[in-house]
Amino acid sequence: MSLPSYGQRSDPRAAPDCPRHPGERSVDYCKRCNRPICVDCAVPTEVRSICVDCAASKRSWSGRASRAVATGAPVVTYTLMAICVLMFAFTWVMPLAGSALTLVPARLATHPWTVLTSAFLHGGILHIGFNMLTLYWVGRAIEPALGWWRYLSVYLVSALGGSAFVVAWCLIQPSQIYAGTVGASGAVFGLFGAVFVLQRLHGSDTTSIVVLLAVNLGYGFIASGISWQAHIGGLLIGAASTWVLTRLSRPRPGVTEAAQNRRQVLAAVGMLAGLIALNALVFRALLLAYGT
Repeated sequence: MSLPSYGQRSDPRAAPDCPRHPGERSVDYCKRCNRPICVDCAVPTEVRSICVDCAASKRSWSGRASRAVATGAPVVTYTLMAICVLMFAFTWVMPLAGSALTLVPARLATHPWTVLTSAFLHGGILHIGFNMLTLYWVGRAIEPALGWWRYLSVYLVSALGGSAFVVAWCLIQPSQIYAGTVGASGAVFGLFGAVFVLQRLHGSDTTSIVVLLAVNLGYGFIASGISWQAHIGGLLIGAASTWVLTRLSRPRPGVTEAAQNRRQVLAAVGMLAGLIALNALVFRALLLAYGT
C-alpha cells in the first residue's frame, strides 16, 4: 500500500496490504488476530474468516489443550491397555474363546474378525507386559499430538496392516498358514511409525526413534516366536496413515475447518476399509495358491 504524499489526502477506504504477501490487497481482517488477510490467506469459518496462522494455532493447540484440561489423561491409550488386560484375563480363564480370536491364516474364511481381535490378545505375562509398557510410553506422547480419534485410527489400521503382512508371508512360507498369531506389537510398531513421521514433519531429530526401531526390528528377526511380519506391516501402515491424516489436518485457504474434519474422517474410514479389503485380498491369494 503506497503512502500519500505531503498535502495529499489518504483514502480511508483503501484496503491495506496482506502482511504475508506484500503487494497483495487484503480482502478481510482475521476475526481472531485482526490482521489483514488476502484471498490466499483467508481460511473460511462459519462466521467470517481467519488467517492461516490462527487456523494452524487453533487446530494444533486449542483442541488438544481443551481435551487435556477436560480429561487430564490419554484416555484412548488407557482404554486400549485396559481392553488388552481384560482380554488376557478372559482368555486365561476361557482358552477356547481365546483360540477363536487368534489369527490363523488358514481359517480366515470362518474367522475373519481375527485380523483385528488378535491384536488384543497376548501369549503370556512377559508378552503383554512388554507391549503394554511400550503402548503406555508411546501412546501418552502420540495421542495428544494426533488427537484421540486420529490416534485410534492409526492404531487400528496398524493392527490390520500387521495382520495383512502376517497372512501375506504365508505365500512365501506356506508352513505358517496354520500358525497362530497374537499381540499388539503390530499396532505398537504403527505408533513408532507415527512418531517418526511427526518428528520428520516438524523438523525434529529422528535419531532416537530410528535407533529404537532398528533394535526392536532386529530383535524380532533374531528371536524365535516373534511375528516380525506384523512389526513391519504395522510400522509401514502406521507411518503412511499418520502422514495422510496429518497432511489433511493442515489448514488450507478456502476450506473450512468443518470441511477438513470431514475429509479426515472419510480418509480414516477409507483406510480402515482398505486394510480390511487388503486382508481379504491376501487371503484370496492364499486360497488360489494353496486351496486352503
